[in-house]
Amino acid sequence: MRTLVPCLLAIIAASCLATESTSVGATTPSSPRESRGPALRTLEVPGFQAALLFTPGGEDARPLVVAAHGAGGSAEWECDYWRRLTRERAFVLCLAGTPLGGHYSGYYYRDHRALNREWLAAERVARAAEPRIIAGSGVYAGFSQGATMGTPILAEHAAAFPYAVLIEGFSPWNVPGGRRFSQAGGRRVLVACGSKECAAVGKTSERWLTAANVPVRLEHVPGAGHTPADGVMERIALSLPWLLEGDPHWQ
Repeated sequence: MRTLVPCLLAIIAASCLATESTSVGATTPSSPRESRGPALRTLEVPGFQAALLFTPGGEDARPLVVAAHGAGGSAEWECDYWRRLTRERAFVLCLAGTPLGGHYSGYYYRDHRALNREWLAAERVARAAEPRIIAGSGVYAGFSQGATMGTPILAEHAAAFPYAVLIEGFSPWNVPGGRRFSQAGGRRVLVACGSKECAAVGKTSERWLTAANVPVRLEHVPGAGHTPADGVMERIALSLPWLLEGDPHWQ
């Protein structure tokens, strides 16, 4: 992940992300209230593996990103990824999942119901620990398994998490699912793909989400493969202003 930082910073510097009036998490002048520095800490979640919570500096209320990794991934990687994409201006809650076990490192989610239970439990602990987390304007960000299993449960969380970033996921949307998401408060969906398989599913989702009047954007980086990194990460960075456009909590 650290090898991507120079690339990402160059992208942000060259794009509209650098414009304070429209950028994601634009930097504001410092004030006496902004005395706390950014921090990453372990968050104990009863009944589940410990989550990670990145806390932005300052004292202002900020939105929350909930990030779910792919099979074999880790909360540490997701928190590093999303705190950089949001330029450390948002809370980032990274779900751990279940250890793969045996000789395998990393974690996975047993199914979408297990992911949902962990999301609810971890979010509850995070909001109790950090009253600065605002009630709405949240982003759900899932990679691979996190995107595939996150899709069926997004409508349940749409009031607090109206934005979704689904990276290399393989669960297609349909019109009823899109309508449920919209009626519950969902606003926009960003689908990012590096593989042709994801892009095929993404095109189907784009068609039906559009039919359900849900603004959707599909970004495909041909040849990138099954990864959230490199060119896929660049496209996500450039697409975040579209995803969060008009939301004052992200300005």
